[in-house]
Amino acid sequence: MKENFLLNNQTSQWLFHECAENLPIIDFHNHLNVQDLAAGRKYNNIADLWIKCDPYKHRAMRICGVDESYITGNAGDKEKFDVWMGILPGLMGNPLYDWSILEMKRIFQIDLRPGITDPDWLWQETGRILQTAGYDALGILSKFNVEYASPCMEITDDPKVLNSTPNFTPSLRGDSIVNLSAGTIHMLENITGKRIISLESYLDTLRERVSEFDAAGCRFSDHALDNGFFYDSDDGNNGKRFDEFLQGRLLDENDRRKLSSFLLRFLAQEYASRKWTMQLHIGAQRRTSTRLLKAAGPAGGFAGIGNCCSAESLTRMLDDMEQNPSGLPSVILFPLNPADNALMAVLSGSYTEAGTAGKVQLGTAWWWCDHLFGMHQVFETVASFSVLSTFLGMTTDSRSLLSFVRHEYFRRAFCGWLGKKVECGEFLASPEQLKQLVQDVCYNNVKKRYLRAE
Repeated sequence: MKENFLLNNQTSQWLFHECAENLPIIDFHNHLNVQDLAAGRKYNNIADLWIKCDPYKHRAMRICGVDESYITGNAGDKEKFDVWMGILPGLMGNPLYDWSILEMKRIFQIDLRPGITDPDWLWQETGRILQTAGYDALGILSKFNVEYASPCMEITDDPKVLNSTPNFTPSLRGDSIVNLSAGTIHMLENITGKRIISLESYLDTLRERVSEFDAAGCRFSDHALDNGFFYDSDDGNNGKRFDEFLQGRLLDENDRRKLSSFLLRFLAQEYASRKWTMQLHIGAQRRTSTRLLKAAGPAGGFAGIGNCCSAESLTRMLDDMEQNPSGLPSVILFPLNPADNALMAVLSGSYTEAGTAGKVQLGTAWWWCDHLFGMHQVFETVASFSVLSTFLGMTTDSRSLLSFVRHEYFRRAFCGWLGKKVECGEFLASPEQLKQLVQDVCYNNVKKRYLRAE
């Protein structure tokens, strides 16, 4: 990987190397395994670290026709590694090609050349390095200069499990709260020792658990609003619906939607009262292949992009949340469909708060869109439809430790895009202003969020 990858002029190179490259990383949304972090997991080999836990790689392998046994099946680790190395040269244009090179360079100081580097040598050399000191889960993350990271945890998880891991606190994944199940109710009763006999007792239990997450350092929540999401305002009958749910009645789609909408609005109030940031990941089409669901599980890397979001539903939800006693929490909107970018960026001017910059805003290019093309689209959209200086920048949303190189990829992409704007005369700014913009987007803005600073 060349030193000036994605940095095609002097301004871009200065912005990255002098202003962005050495900034600490704040990763406010990811799916790292908290047990691995807490236990200081060591990795058996490079496939164990690099391939087996990464659905992005699994998806690319499937597209290339690889049999599932070499992806999530029973093939040996070396076999899975060899298959991955075999398809990697053909991934030019896909961000996995660049990420893989960066991952090998930043963690192992190896100049990976897909199709040229000997796979057997790479297997042996990375295996040797992984057995040395400093290559457990936390040691690997420390090599990325991670100042703060926030792995997702369920409301039924123990938020204190990360207490012994400096710089890591939980992010509350709220889907199981909103999408009611008897299993979640029973687990909450076991954890708290309190019976849940009504909607009000459920809300009391949630307040208690959210407070425990807050005490453990949680500053971010996350909700998946999948393809077809629709919001309903409160009609006053949700207590009755919850009672019917407790009695074992299978609620129809209309009743479930109304109850879920009520619970989302309730949680928004709890988040706002604690100055959390609420992340809404919108538009994934999760039901695609039944075959892959059975083979790889729900997070197997085969979800698709859904239809455009209902602007009427989204704005009605945000408006109702804003009218809560605690007001609207800070909100980051992550649309999976790029056609929704402008819609959501414009909402930064619809829900505002004195003293808070970027109260509601478009998030970074997410999931299938977090490549150079998708990032450039978001940069252009935020700059054109909102205010670029308030943008919160990158987060990985990943299960892989090595995916933290995506912060470097993002910073290179941003500095490359910004430098081009400057040198072609579109942006007129002093070096001091440019440096401030880059450092705000890549670090300062999100740091204020996790510190709950106004």
